[in-house]
Amino acid sequence: MNFPSLALLKGGDARTHATSLSEDPTAQNRAAGWTRSLSLRLAVMLSIAMVPLGLIAVDQTVRLQKEVNTSNNLSLQALTAEFAQEEREIIKSAFASAETLALSVPEIAHDLSRCSSLMRRFISTTDARYSFAGFLPQDGVMACASSGGTIDYSENPDFPDWMRRPKREIRVNSYGPVAGSAVLIISEPVFASTGVFLGNQIIHVPHDRIDQQFQTKLGERPLDLVTVSAEGEILSASGARETALERLPIDLTLSELISIHDGQIEAKNAAGEVRLFSIVPILSDTFYVIGSWDPEGISLAQETSALRYLFLTPALFPILMWLVSLVLIYVALDHQVVRHLRVIGLQMRQFASSRVLPDVQTNGLMPHELEVIQNQFTYVAEKLLHDEAHLFDAMHDKDVLLKELHHRVKNNLQLISSIISMQMRRTRNQVTAAALKTVNQRVTSMATVHQTLYQASELGQVQANDLLRDVVRPLTELAPTTAPVPKIDITLDPVVLYPDQAVPLALLTVEAATNALKYLGVDKAGNRWVRVSLKTIEDGRVCLMISNSTNDETDFEDEGTGLGSQLIRGFARQLECSPEITEGEDSYAISVTFDTLPFDSEDTGKTGIEDED
Repeated sequence: MNFPSLALLKGGDARTHATSLSEDPTAQNRAAGWTRSLSLRLAVMLSIAMVPLGLIAVDQTVRLQKEVNTSNNLSLQALTAEFAQEEREIIKSAFASAETLALSVPEIAHDLSRCSSLMRRFISTTDARYSFAGFLPQDGVMACASSGGTIDYSENPDFPDWMRRPKREIRVNSYGPVAGSAVLIISEPVFASTGVFLGNQIIHVPHDRIDQQFQTKLGERPLDLVTVSAEGEILSASGARETALERLPIDLTLSELISIHDGQIEAKNAAGEVRLFSIVPILSDTFYVIGSWDPEGISLAQETSALRYLFLTPALFPILMWLVSLVLIYVALDHQVVRHLRVIGLQMRQFASSRVLPDVQTNGLMPHELEVIQNQFTYVAEKLLHDEAHLFDAMHDKDVLLKELHHRVKNNLQLISSIISMQMRRTRNQVTAAALKTVNQRVTSMATVHQTLYQASELGQVQANDLLRDVVRPLTELAPTTAPVPKIDITLDPVVLYPDQAVPLALLTVEAATNALKYLGVDKAGNRWVRVSLKTIEDGRVCLMISNSTNDETDFEDEGTGLGSQLIRGFARQLECSPEITEGEDSYAISVTFDTLPFDSEDTGKTGIEDED
């Protein structure tokens, strides 16, 4: 239920009240209010106070960074040599293991089961340092392998070259069939006791293991390590192996780069970064470790976003100090002011949604100014509840009076109907009795309308579909019972109307339905029917249609002479529309289409029903 605003309850004008709000200087300065925020002012003051500390921190950080860069430049070659030594040890260890297996293979090469078992035991005891071990004979069919299967290398175009060089070798395979990734292939020649070359002992060293060792030791240090062969193949890398070549100098070929033994060079890579490179050999003229890093952070801005670059510069410390100050300001304001305002706002929302008075707890922690605001709100809330209680009582009294009014009107109409019924029973003139019966039907329909109104939960709104169903159903008893039995079809959409429209609509429906039953005929199919429909149309329009079956023998009233037609036109004028009549070969329909209007408290005094000469 809608209630007037407090301004109207106090006798104020809503328009004047809105004007006074628009002229409020606080509302006019609200757009620039954030500049007067206490949080902002304190943040600015603390930021200014921390400027000297920030400058000192930046200076110290810059000096420290220069010293670190100098130290990194001096230690780059040593670090690269350290990684080269570790990878050298991995390769030497692999050759030593292959040599050990090569000594055992000649004795068991003919026994494939023992040979494969030896390879499997070797792989299982190496703690994942190697992914595969096997003996490759001269025919190229490897049946002695840790994988347990048979691998045919005879179709490999490089196989004849492998067998022509009975010496230890190291090769690179971008995809190891067992490891599923790139591997280093360690090859050790196997000779019989007579010195005859039998084949090669093969061991696979996964690149991932070397890469992981690089990454583990590097940690967060901005260094990049790449292991390359003399032929230009990438063996391992601390980063993505697919982009390793892009991280090498763009102006130097790989052969030119690896020719710089135990030296350093500053050059641009394919990504346009200026980096310091150091080259250290692993195996003489075979494999090399190339280490690089950004000596001065020149490429940092190109590789990272501006925000990340800012946080990696000496400005990080003052920024952190500024953020810490903002956090402290926020905590202080939240503890002293904001959390109390949040409680008051929650109480206001709770009161606005459920009309529950706030639970005021005066524990002494709330500042005095905010406590005054809370007390004033509590007073206003209590006053509003008191005024609303009076308003509810007044509205309840109004509802009771309106219901009583509709109830008395209904009783009076029923009394008139009873008097007309008594008169009908006393008269002997059939014409007079028929006229009284028609009048009685109309009075009964009006009584039904008022009964529906005082029984409605919302007196200002009427469910029109329920009202029409209540007034039409009693009329169906007046339908002729002669064969064929008429079919009554009622189709009503849910429509809510105000009483000013619901009452004339119901009375119009009664008159139209009465006429339809009165002039009911048999259609071409031999049926008799009456249809009453209420349809909603877009844009808030409603269409009521009453139609019935007819035939050539049906005798209608002359238009403008019957009381029913006159009443229908009068009720239609109350709905601000005109009835439309549609006559078919075996049907007759009358319809009205009108706009649903809001309640108008001003009574125009027009009934829509006028006498016609």
